[in-house]
Amino acid sequence: MLSHDEGRQLRAIERWLEESDPRLSRMLRDHEAPERRWQRTAVRLAVDVTGGLLVVFGVFAATIAVLVLGVLVLAAGACLHLASRSPRTA
Repeated sequence: MLSHDEGRQLRAIERWLEESDPRLSRMLRDHEAPERRWQRTAVRLAVDVTGGLLVVFGVFAATIAVLVLGVLVLAAGACLHLASRSPRTA
């Protein structure tokens, strides 16, 4: 547990970091490296594209199983997009 003086000093350091480098401060607050964020975005988009292609192929080939699989992959992609949203939106 921090003493009152240590807590005050820590808050002063946090304010200084926020003012001097807001991008670094945001990255440290989100606990996720920028390259990791790009990788996750790329995976979500790959799932979306795969699902869309499966749906289109299922429609043109008139194959119900491929169509259903595409819809399921698109639903999984939607879940990934919703799960990636920051909980601090309020």
